[in-house]
Amino acid sequence: MTELTRRTVLGATATGVAVAAVGLAPPVAAAVPGLGAAPVEVAERAFTRNARLYRRERFKKHRKARFIVTGPGVRLRMRLVDVSNIPLVTKGSNRSFELTFTTTRPGPGQGTYTVRRRRFRATSLFLVPTDASHRRYRATINNR
Repeated sequence: MTELTRRTVLGATATGVAVAAVGLAPPVAAAVPGLGAAPVEVAERAFTRNARLYRRERFKKHRKARFIVTGPGVRLRMRLVDVSNIPLVTKGSNRSFELTFTTTRPGPGQGTYTVRRRRFRATSLFLVPTDASHRRYRATINNR
């Protein structure tokens, strides 16, 4: 019988975080050794891989436009209100910038969501709420 140790659990967790961080599909089935549980099926999630979709010029054209933001259990309208510089990065960089979105009703917690609108290819962004009411969000694109 395999013994469940802290090292085993941390190793399994680190692998999952590493897979999520690079945007690869997670393993379809995973089981923690020693628990005797059947593997749990994990749904695949698509992420944007085209680096050209993450350019300031592309988003700047849609400043003040409304987007549909979707994710697990989330469908919300958000407005892109600002495309700004990242502190300590070349001003006006086309590859490194921040996006600020707002919404009229409280939104979800931080996570990866798909933003889309008409004539705009759906793009994955990691959105982080920047206020307690979850009505203002920031996405940082840093492709140095």
